[in-house]
Amino acid sequence: MKAVIAGATGLIGSFLVDQMKADSDVQTVTALSRREMNGSGKITWTKVDFEKMSDLEEACEGADHAFCCLGTTMKSAGSKEAFRKVDHDYVIAFAKAAKSKSIENFNVVSAIGSDADSSIFYNKVKGEMERDLKNIGFESLHIFHPSLLLGPREERRLGEKIGTVGMKLASPLMMGSLTKYKPIHVKTVASAMLKLAKSPEKGVCHLEYEEMKEA
Repeated sequence: MKAVIAGATGLIGSFLVDQMKADSDVQTVTALSRREMNGSGKITWTKVDFEKMSDLEEACEGADHAFCCLGTTMKSAGSKEAFRKVDHDYVIAFAKAAKSKSIENFNVVSAIGSDADSSIFYNKVKGEMERDLKNIGFESLHIFHPSLLLGPREERRLGEKIGTVGMKLASPLMMGSLTKYKPIHVKTVASAMLKLAKSPEKGVCHLEYEEMKEA
Protein backbone atom coordinates (compact mmCIF):
# COMPACT_ATOMS: atom_id res chain seq x y z
CA MET A 1 0.00 0.00 0.00
CA LYS A 2 1.13 3.51 -0.86
CA ALA A 3 -1.00 5.85 1.22
CA VAL A 4 -1.75 9.55 1.25
CA ILE A 5 -3.43 11.03 4.35
CA ALA A 6 -5.21 14.35 4.82
CA GLY A 7 -5.78 15.36 8.43
CA ALA A 8 -2.70 13.43 9.52
CA THR A 9 -2.01 15.70 12.52
CA GLY A 10 -5.49 15.30 13.98
CA LEU A 11 -6.74 12.92 16.66
CA ILE A 12 -7.52 10.00 14.34
CA GLY A 13 -4.97 10.85 11.66
CA SER A 14 -2.02 10.83 14.07
CA PHE A 15 -2.94 7.34 15.28
CA LEU A 16 -3.33 6.20 11.68
CA VAL A 17 0.15 7.46 10.78
CA ASP A 18 1.65 5.66 13.79
CA GLN A 19 -0.05 2.40 12.82
CA MET A 20 1.14 2.69 9.24
CA LYS A 21 4.72 3.10 10.46
CA ALA A 22 4.59 -0.36 11.99
CA ASP A 23 2.59 -2.08 9.25
CA SER A 24 4.66 -4.09 6.79
CA ASP A 25 1.88 -3.91 4.18
CA VAL A 26 2.36 -0.14 3.97
CA GLN A 27 5.26 0.86 1.74
CA THR A 28 5.04 4.65 1.79
CA VAL A 29 2.94 7.29 3.53
CA THR A 30 2.50 10.86 2.33
CA ALA A 31 1.06 12.81 5.25
CA LEU A 32 -0.38 16.22 4.40
CA SER A 33 0.12 19.20 6.66
CA ARG A 34 -0.39 22.93 6.48
CA ARG A 35 3.03 23.52 8.08
CA GLU A 36 6.55 22.19 7.57
CA MET A 37 7.24 18.92 9.41
CA ASN A 38 10.11 16.45 9.41
CA GLY A 39 9.47 12.90 8.23
CA SER A 40 11.32 9.67 8.89
CA GLY A 41 11.42 6.19 7.40
CA LYS A 42 8.40 5.53 5.19
CA ILE A 43 6.62 8.72 6.39
CA THR A 44 6.95 11.84 4.24
CA TRP A 45 5.30 15.02 5.48
CA THR A 46 4.16 17.30 2.67
CA LYS A 47 3.12 20.89 3.19
CA VAL A 48 0.00 21.71 1.15
CA ASP A 49 -2.44 24.54 0.67
CA PHE A 50 -5.89 22.96 0.56
CA GLU A 51 -7.04 25.89 -1.54
CA LYS A 52 -4.65 24.84 -4.33
CA MET A 53 -5.64 21.79 -6.34
CA SER A 54 -2.13 21.57 -7.80
CA ASP A 55 -0.69 21.05 -4.29
CA LEU A 56 -3.15 18.26 -3.56
CA GLU A 57 -2.66 16.56 -6.92
CA GLU A 58 1.11 16.60 -6.52
CA ALA A 59 0.78 15.10 -3.02
CA CYS A 60 -1.44 12.28 -4.33
CA GLU A 61 0.99 11.32 -7.09
CA GLY A 62 2.05 7.68 -6.80
CA ALA A 63 -0.39 6.74 -4.03
CA ASP A 64 -2.99 4.01 -4.39
CA HIS A 65 -5.00 4.51 -1.17
CA ALA A 66 -6.33 7.81 0.21
CA PHE A 67 -7.35 8.43 3.82
CA CYS A 68 -9.18 11.57 4.93
CA CYS A 69 -9.36 12.45 8.62
CA LEU A 70 -10.03 16.16 8.12
CA GLY A 71 -12.36 17.77 10.60
CA THR A 72 -12.69 20.72 12.93
CA THR A 73 -15.12 22.09 15.51
CA MET A 74 -17.29 25.18 15.46
CA LYS A 75 -15.20 26.59 18.31
CA SER A 76 -11.92 26.12 16.44
CA ALA A 77 -13.33 27.20 13.07
CA GLY A 78 -14.92 30.36 14.45
CA SER A 79 -17.81 30.46 11.99
CA LYS A 80 -20.14 28.23 10.00
CA GLU A 81 -18.41 29.23 6.78
CA ALA A 82 -14.97 28.28 8.11
CA PHE A 83 -16.32 24.99 9.48
CA ARG A 84 -17.87 24.07 6.14
CA LYS A 85 -14.63 24.92 4.31
CA VAL A 86 -12.70 22.31 6.31
CA ASP A 87 -15.32 19.59 6.77
CA HIS A 88 -16.77 19.80 3.26
CA ASP A 89 -14.73 21.83 0.79
CA TYR A 90 -11.26 20.56 1.74
CA VAL A 91 -12.47 16.95 1.92
CA ILE A 92 -13.99 17.16 -1.57
CA ALA A 93 -10.92 18.94 -2.98
CA PHE A 94 -8.67 16.19 -1.59
CA ALA A 95 -10.96 13.49 -2.98
CA LYS A 96 -11.02 15.07 -6.45
CA ALA A 97 -7.22 15.31 -6.42
CA ALA A 98 -6.98 11.64 -5.43
CA LYS A 99 -9.36 10.62 -8.20
CA SER A 100 -7.43 12.65 -10.75
CA LYS A 101 -4.35 10.57 -9.87
CA SER A 102 -6.22 7.29 -10.40
CA ILE A 103 -6.68 6.49 -6.71
CA GLU A 104 -9.80 4.32 -6.46
CA ASN A 105 -9.73 3.48 -2.74
CA PHE A 106 -10.91 6.39 -0.57
CA ASN A 107 -11.49 6.18 3.19
CA VAL A 108 -13.07 9.07 5.11
CA VAL A 109 -14.12 9.86 8.67
CA SER A 110 -17.58 11.40 8.83
CA ALA A 111 -19.95 11.25 11.83
CA ILE A 112 -23.00 9.46 13.10
CA GLY A 113 -26.16 11.35 12.17
CA SER A 114 -24.81 12.82 8.96
CA ASP A 115 -27.70 13.89 6.73
CA ALA A 116 -27.68 16.37 3.87
CA ASP A 117 -31.32 17.24 4.68
CA SER A 118 -30.77 17.73 8.41
CA SER A 119 -31.77 20.96 10.13
CA ILE A 120 -28.69 20.57 12.35
CA PHE A 121 -25.80 22.41 10.70
CA TYR A 122 -23.07 19.93 11.70
CA ASN A 123 -25.04 16.91 10.48
CA LYS A 124 -26.03 18.71 7.30
CA VAL A 125 -22.43 19.56 6.35
CA LYS A 126 -21.29 16.00 7.00
CA GLY A 127 -24.19 14.68 4.92
CA GLU A 128 -23.44 17.02 2.02
CA MET A 129 -19.80 15.98 2.15
CA GLU A 130 -20.79 12.30 1.87
CA ARG A 131 -23.23 13.01 -0.96
CA ASP A 132 -20.62 14.88 -2.95
CA LEU A 133 -17.99 12.20 -2.31
CA LYS A 134 -20.28 9.53 -3.73
CA ASN A 135 -20.68 11.58 -6.91
CA ILE A 136 -16.91 11.47 -7.54
CA GLY A 137 -17.19 7.79 -8.35
CA PHE A 138 -14.51 5.91 -6.42
CA GLU A 139 -14.36 2.17 -7.00
CA SER A 140 -14.27 1.74 -3.22
CA LEU A 141 -15.50 4.39 -0.77
CA HIS A 142 -15.43 3.62 2.96
CA ILE A 143 -17.31 6.13 5.12
CA PHE A 144 -16.73 5.82 8.87
CA HIS A 145 -19.46 6.99 11.25
CA PRO A 146 -18.08 7.28 14.81
CA SER A 147 -20.11 8.82 17.60
CA LEU A 148 -18.25 10.42 20.54
CA LEU A 149 -14.50 10.02 20.04
CA LEU A 150 -12.35 8.98 22.98
CA GLY A 151 -8.66 9.83 23.02
CA PRO A 152 -5.91 12.25 24.12
CA ARG A 153 -7.41 15.58 23.10
CA GLU A 154 -5.18 18.64 23.46
CA GLU A 155 -8.02 20.73 24.82
CA ARG A 156 -11.36 19.84 26.31
CA ARG A 157 -13.96 22.00 28.01
CA LEU A 158 -15.63 21.04 31.30
CA GLY A 159 -18.93 20.33 29.55
CA GLU A 160 -17.21 17.96 27.14
CA LYS A 161 -15.53 16.12 30.03
CA ILE A 162 -18.86 15.69 31.80
CA GLY A 163 -20.49 14.52 28.57
CA THR A 164 -17.72 11.98 27.95
CA VAL A 165 -18.07 10.52 31.45
CA GLY A 166 -21.83 10.33 31.00
CA MET A 167 -21.52 8.57 27.65
CA LYS A 168 -19.05 6.05 29.09
CA LEU A 169 -21.42 5.23 31.93
CA ALA A 170 -24.37 4.88 29.55
CA SER A 171 -22.45 2.85 26.97
CA PRO A 172 -23.30 -0.61 28.44
CA LEU A 173 -26.99 0.29 28.14
CA MET A 174 -26.71 1.19 24.47
CA MET A 175 -27.91 -1.91 22.68
CA GLY A 176 -29.78 -2.67 19.47
CA SER A 177 -30.41 0.47 17.45
CA LEU A 178 -28.53 2.55 20.05
CA THR A 179 -25.25 0.64 19.65
CA LYS A 180 -24.05 2.99 16.92
CA TYR A 181 -24.04 5.86 19.45
CA LYS A 182 -21.50 4.23 21.76
CA PRO A 183 -18.29 6.23 22.29
CA ILE A 184 -15.30 4.78 20.47
CA HIS A 185 -11.55 5.29 20.86
CA VAL A 186 -9.75 7.03 18.02
CA LYS A 187 -7.23 4.18 17.89
CA THR A 188 -10.06 1.77 17.06
CA VAL A 189 -11.29 3.99 14.24
CA ALA A 190 -7.76 4.32 12.81
CA SER A 191 -7.20 0.56 13.03
CA ALA A 192 -10.48 -0.15 11.25
CA MET A 193 -9.63 2.30 8.47
CA LEU A 194 -6.27 0.67 7.81
CA LYS A 195 -7.48 -2.92 7.99
CA LEU A 196 -10.55 -2.43 5.78
CA ALA A 197 -8.55 -0.49 3.19
CA LYS A 198 -6.40 -3.58 2.62
CA SER A 199 -9.38 -5.63 1.41
CA PRO A 200 -11.90 -3.00 0.30
CA GLU A 201 -15.46 -3.71 -0.72
CA LYS A 202 -16.48 -2.26 -4.05
CA GLY A 203 -19.01 0.56 -3.99
CA VAL A 204 -19.96 2.66 -0.97
CA CYS A 205 -19.61 1.11 2.48
CA HIS A 206 -20.86 2.83 5.65
CA LEU A 207 -19.24 1.67 8.89
CA GLU A 208 -20.63 2.35 12.36
CA TYR A 209 -19.60 1.29 15.88
CA GLU A 210 -20.06 -2.48 15.53
CA GLU A 211 -18.32 -2.71 12.15
CA MET A 212 -15.36 -0.65 13.39
CA LYS A 213 -15.00 -2.69 16.59
CA GLU A 214 -15.20 -5.94 14.62
CA ALA A 215 -12.52 -4.77 12.18
